[in-house]
Amino acid sequence: MLEFVVMGIPFLYIIVSLWWMCMGMFQYHTVAEAVQYTAREASVHGAGCVGKTCATTVESTAQLLAARAIGIPDSALDVTFTSSASTVTCNPLSTCYSNSAKWPSLAGNTALTTEITVAATFQFTPAISLWVPGGGKVTFPAVTLGANSEQPIFY
Repeated sequence: MLEFVVMGIPFLYIIVSLWWMCMGMFQYHTVAEAVQYTAREASVHGAGCVGKTCATTVESTAQLLAARAIGIPDSALDVTFTSSASTVTCNPLSTCYSNSAKWPSLAGNTALTTEITVAATFQFTPAISLWVPGGGKVTFPAVTLGANSEQPIFY
């Protein structure tokens, strides 16, 4: 029993810490992949779609990002959509679900060298403080996980 106390309890703490670190890495990867996919999807609905039915809106782009960000609550994801004519900030992402403005908005700039950017941040708060002795008085600060993707307008 003494050996378990000396080795087992720290080992369990390490296992739980590794699990939370893996959860943070998973959430970072999810945000990065969702942002990159959304930017690629928006880049093919740019210059050739101005004024046509294939043009996308901020609402559809925000819903696409939320659908790709599995396990990340849309109420905790802060997103910025930037094109050559407009910047739309969604803090949190769920506030853009009713925004019917066209995006990417190029305002007549139909050059294929135009860039769009999708940037997102997420606060990861590890629950490891529940395992620290002291009755939960010790807290660890939240870590801001962020990703951005810049894509040229392809179509």
